[in-house]
Amino acid sequence: MDMSHCAAPLALMSVFILLDIVTGLIGAAAQGDFSSSKMREGLFHKSAFYGAFALAVALEACGNYVELGVDVPAVGVVATYVILTEVTSILENLCIINPDLKNNKFLAMFGKES
Repeated sequence: MDMSHCAAPLALMSVFILLDIVTGLIGAAAQGDFSSSKMREGLFHKSAFYGAFALAVALEACGNYVELGVDVPAVGVVATYVILTEVTSILENLCIINPDLKNNKFLAMFGKES
């Protein structure tokens, strides 16, 4: 059972999660709004992303031995969903850090309006 194809999606997903955490902390500092309950909730959400990734890995591994009826690239789908979710959050954090980004073409580059 070769699951080496999972390493790169996991690493990339982790980079975006880390960027979200860092920009979120910087944004909270910029607003003077550190909240342990918000941080705890955010960490629970991040752990759920890793749980979903683990489920995708298990589903693909199971597909090697049991006919599931479909061949879904679950790892890629989950990693893509997590990365896109994190990109949205990172953009929001960047706009908190620098509100001027909301009022120019920065968000439009990402297909997002202010």
